[in-house]
Amino acid sequence: MVYAGFWRRFAAVFIDGLILVIPSSAITYGLLGGSGLFGNVILGFIVGCIYHPLFWSSPLQATPGKAIMGVAVVKENGDALLLKEAIIRYLSMQLSGLIMCLGYIISVFTAKRQTLHDIIASTVVVMKTAPEVNYFQIWLAEIKKISGDPTAGSNIFKTTTDASAAKAIEDLHKLYQSGAITQAEYDLKKAELLKKI
Repeated sequence: MVYAGFWRRFAAVFIDGLILVIPSSAITYGLLGGSGLFGNVILGFIVGCIYHPLFWSSPLQATPGKAIMGVAVVKENGDALLLKEAIIRYLSMQLSGLIMCLGYIISVFTAKRQTLHDIIASTVVVMKTAPEVNYFQIWLAEIKKISGDPTAGSNIFKTTTDASAAKAIEDLHKLYQSGAITQAEYDLKKAELLKKI
C-alpha cells in the first residue's frame, strides 16, 4: 500500500469542506432561518456524520474529495471499512480537530501517515484511483442500504467499471494502431481489461 501524504489529504479535506458548505448553508439559512454559531456547529457535525462514514464504507472507500485526490480510506490490513468502523473514524476525527488540529499534523511523523483518528480507528489513507462515478448515486445507494435494501447500489460500480474498461480497451486499440505498443502488449493489456467486465 502507498500511503497518502499530508498535503494530498489536506486538499481532499478542503474539497469535501467546499462540497459540504452547500447543503449545510441550505439547511441553516433555508430551513432554519439561521441558527447561530452553536446550531451551525451541531448541524455541520450531523451533515458530516451522514456524508463521511457513508462514503468511506461504500465500495468507493472515499468521500468525493478523497476520490478526486486519488486516495481511499481502508483498514490497516487493506480491507474495506464497515459502517460502524467509519462512524468511529468520523467521531475520532472530531477529536483530532479539537486538540488544535494536532491530531491531523501527527500524520507527518507516523510511518503509515496516520492521523490520530486513523490510529484510533485502525485505518490508513492510501493512494487509489477511483472509477468515474456519480457520487450522489453512491451516497443514495448507501442510505438505501442502511435503511434495509441490501441490493441498493449493487449495479453502480458494475456499470461504471464496464464503461471504464470498454473505454480503456478502445484507447488501447488506438495505441496499437498507431504503433505505440506491440501486438503482445496489446493482447496482454486487453485480457486484463476484459477481466474487469
